[in-house]
Amino acid sequence: MKPDISQYIKIHGKDLGRLCSSLCQNHFDAEDLYQATWEKVIRNYKKYDESRPFDKWLWSICINAHKDMLKNPFRRRVVSFDSSEDLERILLSVPTTEQDRDDCIVLHKAISRLEPQKRQVIALYYFKDLSTAELSQILNIPEGTVKSRLSSARAQIRKELNNE
Repeated sequence: MKPDISQYIKIHGKDLGRLCSSLCQNHFDAEDLYQATWEKVIRNYKKYDESRPFDKWLWSICINAHKDMLKNPFRRRVVSFDSSEDLERILLSVPTTEQDRDDCIVLHKAISRLEPQKRQVIALYYFKDLSTAELSQILNIPEGTVKSRLSSARAQIRKELNNE
């Protein structure tokens, strides 16, 4: 018998929130993505195959919800850190030294400027510690494409960080 969905929400809620924040360019879109993901999980919970890790299934749903969100023509076009509240949320999650904080802000800005597909791969690979094989399954793309997107995203971030 499957565990109650509330158990999964307690266990994976914070990680999902961080993934949504990594994928989206502002707090409001991240909240929308978080809600849309859990809505889809609840709606499709009967289809969940318990032989598969729940977190991988959750990340797949989140990525697909993010793709759907990007297709929406009425999606907000907001730049990161458009309010002091957004900046404060980011600063609370980074180290306390001023240099580390500045480095983290620069890195966050560089990641937020990536194309959505590259941002997805970076977020899942580095922030969720998934392998390229796992990413291939979650994103439903060949592993070579995952590696290519990772390489391209790293190069773009490196170039941007070297110019600032």
